[in-house]
Amino acid sequence: SGINAEYGGHDQLCELYEKAQDRLEKERAILARKLQEEEDRKAEEAFRLAEEQREAEAKRLAALSRLQEIRAALNSAVSSRDIAQLKSAMKMTEDNNLLGDLEQEYKAAFDLLARLEKMEIVKRKIMELDRPLIAELKSFSVPPTPVLRAMVGSYLLMGENEASLREWGNIVILLNKTGKLSVKRRVQELQVEAVTDEVARKAREQIM
Repeated sequence: SGINAEYGGHDQLCELYEKAQDRLEKERAILARKLQEEEDRKAEEAFRLAEEQREAEAKRLAALSRLQEIRAALNSAVSSRDIAQLKSAMKMTEDNNLLGDLEQEYKAAFDLLARLEKMEIVKRKIMELDRPLIAELKSFSVPPTPVLRAMVGSYLLMGENEASLREWGNIVILLNKTGKLSVKRRVQELQVEAVTDEVARKAREQIM
């Protein structure tokens, strides 16, 4: 019976040992699985971050390219002095929320557009002159100051020398010209974008 008791105790110890081993193996397997899951999570996170960085870099490069494209468009529009081109480039700047990045270029375009549009207004007003009104202008020996200034500014835009416009008689001579040299014909053919900033400034000082 002592022998049986001894073997019985040994069997119990073996059983306990095996159970402990099984539990340890299971815990190891669980730990290994958790470690693997953590590694997989970290790998996925690293991949996600890398993808976000690539996307952010791609967006940054696209935005930089767009910025350079619109800056070039603004500078080109200012150089061309073309109203339609200026409006298009300014709209591109506004639509892409680049007013802060292109503040200087946008302001240059804005100021130039304002000047050109004012010259277009002057041009339209001169085109509206009819023969009776032109005849009335020519009849003045001493015109009202606003009339004189308006005509000086208008002829400055048409390329006349400022010094020659100081005498009203010289302006009357210009008003008497006909054909290609008539005031309306010259205004009709006036290219606003070709007027220099200096001439535009002097004309504006007279007219405004």
